[in-house]
Order: sequence, then structure tokens, then C-alpha cells
Amino acid sequence: MASAQILSLDGEWQFAVDSSAAFGIDNVREHASWRTAKVPLSWQAQFADLRDYQGVAWYRRTFTLPKLKADETVLLEFGAVDYVAEVFVNGRRVGRHEGGYTPFACEIRQAVNPGENEVIVRVLDPEPTETGTEGISYWHIPHGKQNWYVQTSGLWQSVHLAIKPARHFTKIHITPTVAGKISVDVDLSRGENTSATEQLSLRVFDPQKHEVLQISKLISSSQQKARLEGLVPQPQLWSLDSPQLYEAELLLGKHDQIIERFGFRAIEARDKLLYLNGEPFYLMAALDQDFYPETIYTTPSEEYLRDEMLKAKRLGLNMLRCHIKVPDPRYLKVADEIGLLVWYEIPNWDVFTSAAARRGEETLEAMLDRDWNHPSLVIISLSNESWGVDLKQPEQRQWLLSAFDRAKQRATGRLIVDNSACWGNFHMKTDLNDYHTYWAIPENRHRFDQTISDFAQRPKWLFSEFGDAQETGKEPLLLSEFGNWGLPKLPEEMPWWFARDFGGRQVTLPQGVQQRFKDFQYDEIFESYNQLAEESQRAQFLALKYEIEQIRLKPEIQGYVITEFTDINWECNGLLDMWRNVKIYADDLANIQQQDVIIPRPVKYNYWDDETVEIELWLSHYSAVEVAPAKLRWQASFGATGELAIPPIARTEVKSIASLRLALPEVTSPQRVRLQFQLTTPAGGELLAQNAVEVLVYPRLAAPAAIRLHDPDKTLGAFAQAAHAAGFLPKESSAQSAALVTNVLDDELLQRLRKGESAICLIDSTTKLPAAFPFVLTSRAAEWYDGNWASNLNWLRNNRPPFRDLGVGRFLEFEAEHVAPRTVITGLAAANFSDVLAGMYVGWLHLNSASVLQMKVGQGKLLLCTLRLADALGHDPFAALLLNALVKYSLSPHCAPTTAPARMDD
Repeated sequence: MASAQILSLDGEWQFAVDSSAAFGIDNVREHASWRTAKVPLSWQAQFADLRDYQGVAWYRRTFTLPKLKADETVLLEFGAVDYVAEVFVNGRRVGRHEGGYTPFACEIRQAVNPGENEVIVRVLDPEPTETGTEGISYWHIPHGKQNWYVQTSGLWQSVHLAIKPARHFTKIHITPTVAGKISVDVDLSRGENTSATEQLSLRVFDPQKHEVLQISKLISSSQQKARLEGLVPQPQLWSLDSPQLYEAELLLGKHDQIIERFGFRAIEARDKLLYLNGEPFYLMAALDQDFYPETIYTTPSEEYLRDEMLKAKRLGLNMLRCHIKVPDPRYLKVADEIGLLVWYEIPNWDVFTSAAARRGEETLEAMLDRDWNHPSLVIISLSNESWGVDLKQPEQRQWLLSAFDRAKQRATGRLIVDNSACWGNFHMKTDLNDYHTYWAIPENRHRFDQTISDFAQRPKWLFSEFGDAQETGKEPLLLSEFGNWGLPKLPEEMPWWFARDFGGRQVTLPQGVQQRFKDFQYDEIFESYNQLAEESQRAQFLALKYEIEQIRLKPEIQGYVITEFTDINWECNGLLDMWRNVKIYADDLANIQQQDVIIPRPVKYNYWDDETVEIELWLSHYSAVEVAPAKLRWQASFGATGELAIPPIARTEVKSIASLRLALPEVTSPQRVRLQFQLTTPAGGELLAQNAVEVLVYPRLAAPAAIRLHDPDKTLGAFAQAAHAAGFLPKESSAQSAALVTNVLDDELLQRLRKGESAICLIDSTTKLPAAFPFVLTSRAAEWYDGNWASNLNWLRNNRPPFRDLGVGRFLEFEAEHVAPRTVITGLAAANFSDVLAGMYVGWLHLNSASVLQMKVGQGKLLLCTLRLADALGHDPFAALLLNALVKYSLSPHCAPTTAPARMDD
């Protein structure tokens, strides 16, 4: 039986740039400046001088063919070429293809000879201008996020020759049902003998290689489409835990033979829930941009994919959302084999035109043609955040409605998302009601909470409010983007993309990060940049843990997508770094990415040691395991243990299961108390879920440091009451030994500082800095300072007073949520950062600022503090201890600032 003979053309090709489009097939050999290029690989990935080149280029190479039989043909097959490919064999034009993500083939039997042949490919990747290149603009073609990181142009997927029978299969689509029904639709090349008949046969083999179905039918030799239908009894279903794959062997008379793999599985969005093979499940996904550290768009190898996808499963993920990119077909092959769901999307364009929309839908058609038989592929998006579609325009909303209907009819057995939405855009008609949001955690956790609560109630703004949406109210809710940054550890040699940022946004520039680490004196706090990166990753995990738990608390929400699976160039919110190393929290993250999750929520994070800690315990239950009467065991780090009974809970239910109240031990210094929880089955004690939470416990202040208030504008009344109640304002508060506390830097205070007094300025919205101070106050509402997208880290010098004895780490965690700064001190020279006791950076150690700064004014010492102690003192132990530590520090010899204002008049 004849079948395809594959001859790879991967490897070295000759390559030439044609920036003025001056060459044609007749003169390109002689006049172009050729260099050696690797295929498959974009020209941006391999040539430093072409990182940002878009335009025309040429590829050429020779290949050797044997003498073809009379009933054979040869196809030149391309995995993907970005963007327009014009193909010549031995000088003869054999095909043209437009579209940068999907495969195409040229039939070249009439153009080749036995022996040596030459193939030349002219590639056009248009420029990002209104006119573009040769009538095509980059703005109007599917390109995804190439312009966020680095472009991909040229032969970026494999090329090969396929010698096939003249009469052969061109497409095979296998459509199974979980009941065992199977439909096989085949496309065939044109036959020569139009009056003859031939047999089309199908044999199906189960995962154990047993034949379970055999059917055949006679078709005409001129027939180019056919269908075979049959029934596989009691099929073994493809699932996340048991990805059973079948093989379909198709025979076309004496001509062609092909084997395709497929799986029996069903995905449903029904009555606000998600079902896989009829069983409800919770979706836990990560957004995967599918870029690689050295090869950009090109997949390094199938083994590389398998390694990263197995890591995804070990992290507890059950899906990857391949983000506005059509991945290499091996991506879906590996996902099929290991049991990982895939959501992928049409790559976006920038500006809507009828041609752009047509290209998008043609791309989707080609995606489905290529990937139809993959059971892992379950969700497809048409648009992301309305990029390239202006949903304020009625005709574009109508296009999206119509495109959804066409996709839904075409992509049977898959779920369709019309527009994966964020604030400012919306859905029209969709199988899944999804939404994106980003917040800095912990300082904006209450705003995150509010967003999640609003989303869970299906607010009207999730769909078009123009009266043309087709919402059913039963679409499952998914939070399909959220996340936080965690800086990666770095290799000794920095990659080329280290010098690239996101469209000139400085906070995203990695280059120089190690120099900034030294310049801003982080080496006084961290042993190395890599240790700082580990702390950044720990902060990332604490944020993700809180966010995931908050999402799981809402029974209305059926899943989420973390941004993102891996770091990508400058964007470092990955669960893995760019080189596919897991970040430090992998095991802890896996504990909370399960179908059953314990959610411990402390009533508060800071306690005096004579208080009772209270933890509200919730269970999100999606597994098929009956959890009641399971036992919830708990253990505190100070030795206390216990066991709680679990009330009955239904599958897909989120339920409050207990409230743990626990007397805290007496402590002499601040202590971090960890409470661990494990849920085990009644029989056998099998672990179903585990989680942990930490709170801080503080000793009561026996003798708080005395302060005096400087409050000429009478704006510190609430603080004064709290300070008095806490013992900071004794009756002898006029004693000169007490530190001044103020929010005003007026002439009177400055005069007292010059004479040698010490003061702490609790900066608030009314505080004005003297003009002579060599820095400014900046609201965190200013661009990038909020840390909601490119994350910030609020760090502190915990290796020295005043923070050394507060029981805190190198960054502010949830214990400091009530004092997290809303204002920072900016413009301070790097040389003065030894006087920054606590501060903040954004992104790759940019926008370095202070939240606690010491300076000298004349003979006196001034601490400027933007941490919100005045707001929190009355109810927060951490605020009380920090105020006490600042006061003591300001009066101690440890406080020896060198930063000073410019000369001020006496």
C-alpha cells in the first residue's frame, strides 16, 4: 500500500533581504546579497540586524528528487510562513499563500525533474503603516502580540516534500461522540479515471491497539469528498486523568493510506457550569503566549513542549490558553497525549476592515482544518479585548455576532468565545462569559474583591448595552485574565531581548537591572539580584494565592486563567520563567489548584497575643469524591492541633464549613503563626486537599515610646485619639525627649529640626514638601505606580532598625495591608538610597521610590513616612508596633542620615 514519502527541507537555506522590493525571480539569484539562514526560524530570531525588519525577503535552496512513478505526485508543504509566500520551483511559479499561521501546500509534479531542483520563496511581511507593503498593511492582518515582543517573519515552521500517490487524502476530519458514534469526512485529490470506482476503508483501533471498528464503501474515482460512519461500542473517553487516544486507519483503494489519532470526549457549557464528558469540572488555566527564549515563535522541539506541559499539570493546571497565536501542531499533539485542555484564539489584527475580518475568519477556517481531530482543543476565541474590532460601531458588533454564529456552526464539539472581554469592551453572544482584571495585591485586595463580587453577579456591562446582545444568562463565568509579576533569576549571559521593552515603556525594560540593583543599593538588603528575584516570586505567589482563593469563594465562577504560564521577554508574570524553570512556589501553587480547595480566610492578619485568632474555612468542591463525613485536620506552628467535621456539601458547591477560633500563645517578640489544614477521606485517610494561612502575632506594647504632636492645622485629631488610647501621648507629652509627629512641614517644624529635634512626618494628602527638599511626592495613582499590571514590590530593610524587630520579611505582606502607601517619594538620587528605609520598585527595578526616608535638617533628624500609620493606628497592631519602632529609631544613634535638603534660609 502506497503512502507518503517525506523529505525534510529543514536546515540551511540561502536568505536575502529585498527592502526595496527590487528583485524578481529572474534576477534575484544574481543580484541579491545572500546569507545562510536556518529553517524553521524567523529572520528576526537569527539576525540581529533584522530584529525589526518587515518587508520583502527571499529564501532559496536545492533538493534532490528520485524519478517519480507515473501514479505519483509531489507536494511542497509549508507549516507556516509569515505572511505572504510566493513559491517558485526551478523558476516556475507554483503557488502563493497569504496567512502567517497556517499550513499550505504546492503541487509541483510538473515543475520538478529527477535529480537536483531549486526552490525559491519570496516572503512579504507587511510594514505597520496605513499603506503597508504592496497593498497590505500589518494593521489589517492577523498578527497577535508579535508587536509586543518581537516580530516573526519568514519560514518559521517546517518545510518538507511529500511524495504521494496521485490520488490521495487531502483532509480527514473525525467527529466522535461520547456514545461511540463516529463520522469521518475525507477530502480527496482529483482522480484521473472518472468512470471507475474504488474502495474507501476505515479501521479503528482502541488505545490498546485492538481493532474495534471496520467499515468500507465504494466511491467514484472522481469523487473528492466522502463520509464514513460507524459505532465504537463503549468507547474509552479522553479525559484529563486518562487521555485515551484511538487510531483511525484510512485506505483509499490501492492508492493512499493514512493514520489519524482522535479521542472521544464532550465539552459543554450548560446551566452556568462546565462539563467534560458529562462531569462538572473547575477550569484552572494559564495564558500561554507560546514564545520561546531563542526561537521566538518556533517551537524548539516536541520534547520541549512535553516538558513544559507536564510542568503545567504538576502546577495543577488543566488547561493552557494559547493566546492569540496559532501554535505549532505538535502543541495539540502533546496536549492530547498528556491530558491537557487547550483554548486558542484567532491572532488579532489592529484596525477593522472587511478585508481584515475576512482574513481572520479564513485563519479560523484553516485552524479548524488543521486541528479538527485533537480532543484537547475545546475553546476558541474570535477576539481578545476587542483588539481590531471597535464594538462602539454597530456594523462591527453585527460582524462579531455573525462571526460567532458561523464559528459555532463550523466548530462542532467546541466552545466559542466571541470577545474575551476586559473593562471598556464586552460580549455580544458567547458560550462563556469571561472577563479580565489586574490588581496589585495586597494593597488593592479590596478592589480585587469588589471586582470579583461584581463579576459574579453578572453585571449588565459584561454584554453590549446597545440592545443587540444575545445573552442567555446561563453562560459559565470565567475570570480569564489576572496575575502579578515575579522577577526571574537570570543567567550569566543576558539574552538579546533583554534590551527590548514594551513600546518605550521604561518600567518594562530588563536591560540594566543588575546595575540598578547596585545603584539603588539593593545589595545592602539582598545577597544578590537572584535573591531579590526569589522574594519577588514569593510576593507573586502570595498575590496569586489570595486571588485564586477569592475566585474560588464565588460559586458563580467556574474557572480562571492566570496571566501567565511563562515569562515572555520583558513580561515576567509567568508561573515558569522564560527558560521554563518553575518559580519557587510551584508545590504550594499546586495545592490550591485542585478540584477541591480549602479556603482559609482570617478575619484579620494581625493580632495581639492576648487575642483569639479567627479563621473562616470554606470548601470549593468539584471532584467526584464524597467529602462528608471527611475530617479537616488543622495544626498551628506553635503546636496546637485539632480536627473539624465537614458538613454535607454537594458537588460544584462552595460552602462555609467551619470557623476556627484559637487562643494565641504569649510572645515576647512578633511571631509569624502558620495554620495548616488537610482534608482527608473518611476511609483510608486519602488526602483530598490542603492549604495554609499565616497571621502575625505581636506582644502588647508595655511602654510605648512617647511622642509629641505638631498639628497646627488640626488635621490629626483621629490619630491623636488613637495615639492617646495606645499610650503614645502621655500627660508629659511636652517632654523634649519625645519625638515630634506631624503631617506638616512648616517653618516652625523646620526651625525646631535645625536646632536638633527629631520628627516623624506621616505624609498624607495634605502634606506639602519644602521647595528645598531634593525629591517630590508622587501619588500611586500616577501611571505605573499603582503596580496593577507591571507589579510593584514594597520592600524594606528588615536587617536593621526600625524594621528588624517587627517580624517582617524583606517586603510588605498582608500584615501591612492597612498601611500600604498611596503616595511615594520620588526623584531621590540613587546615591541617597542608603537613607531609604523602606521603598518600592515597579517592573524591572524601575521607578525606585521611598516610603520611609530619613534625612537630616540642620542638627535634627526627620523621618518622612508615606506608610499610612495615621489611618491604621487605632485598629492595627502592626501600625502600633511600627510607629513605636520609628519613634525609638528617630531618637537613637542608629538614625544617622546623610541626605539633606538644599541650603534653606534660617
